[in-house]
Amino acid sequence: MSTRSPAETRGDTDLRPDIERISRRDFEEVWHDQNPGVVPDLYHTDYRGHGFPVVGTVSRSNYQQVAGLFLRAFPDIEFEIHRLDTTDGMVETDWTFEATHSGWVGPLPPSGASISVDGWGRHRYRGDRVAETWLDLDWGDLADQLGRGYLRAAREKVGTLV
Repeated sequence: MSTRSPAETRGDTDLRPDIERISRRDFEEVWHDQNPGVVPDLYHTDYRGHGFPVVGTVSRSNYQQVAGLFLRAFPDIEFEIHRLDTTDGMVETDWTFEATHSGWVGPLPPSGASISVDGWGRHRYRGDRVAETWLDLDWGDLADQLGRGYLRAAREKVGTLV
């Protein structure tokens, strides 16, 4: 008598716990532990990301660079995951990130702005690694919050003329 389920006999075992664990590792290790060096452990070599603040898609190494830039700009970044669901080899998340803009972003100095941005993401898996992501957040709202931080800092320096 077999102890395997009909799904296991067909070969379509439930991958939900494993891919959810990998998606959670992205939030925990890359972002909360501030370690973009784990990206190659989680993402396929031919990974493609959509919705990042650049034109077109990003590669695995581009994602690692973007994560590094964000971590330098927002070293206290924290993600709160509101929803994490798995369907058909994909993990979808709704989240909010909160952070203080206390580091440089390219030529832009820290604004001191406390920001909060809601977003949504989807990881598509191939085996046990992320093959593709889609990211959606309001980049304009993020820019507005940073701008308000610069305005507040300018007012503190020169008064209410600004």
